[in-house]
Amino acid sequence: MNTIQFQQQSIPVLGAFLKKGDKARKFELLTDNLSPITNDNFMGKNVILNIFLSIDTQLCANSVREFNRLVARVPNTEVLCISIDTPFAMVRFCEMEGLDYVTTASCFRSPSFQFDYGVQLSDSILEGFTARAVVCLNTVGVVVHSELAHDLAAPIDYQKAIQCFK
Repeated sequence: MNTIQFQQQSIPVLGAFLKKGDKARKFELLTDNLSPITNDNFMGKNVILNIFLSIDTQLCANSVREFNRLVARVPNTEVLCISIDTPFAMVRFCEMEGLDYVTTASCFRSPSFQFDYGVQLSDSILEGFTARAVVCLNTVGVVVHSELAHDLAAPIDYQKAIQCFK
């Protein structure tokens, strides 16, 4: 089990976080119109899973903005921004910000996603939320890069994630 830091406290993170060479686990999340989105939607494309707590936190919102900016120049690559937020909150944010190069998905109906991807926060005030992480999958769904933020106040290395597919 991994742990991460938040305000100088350790928070357990449940599940096994995916590492380079692992095959992506199956998932079914919800899009902005409440329709399902799965791994199968991305077969044949590179995909960056940008996993975060909530679009309503500054650092998480910045991650969506930054990936939107960076992925616009990377062919055959999509960014799927995943949180426990409602799909409506995420689409509202993207529309207000003019973000067209990322796709949002909610795991609020899929609690198994958090555990299956090793990002389920536990035993803290943030229990039920997802840890901040990035998982980069190649065109056949194999992990080529992953990073679990060891401190919720620290940003993910966006450049390292994007470089996987340049």
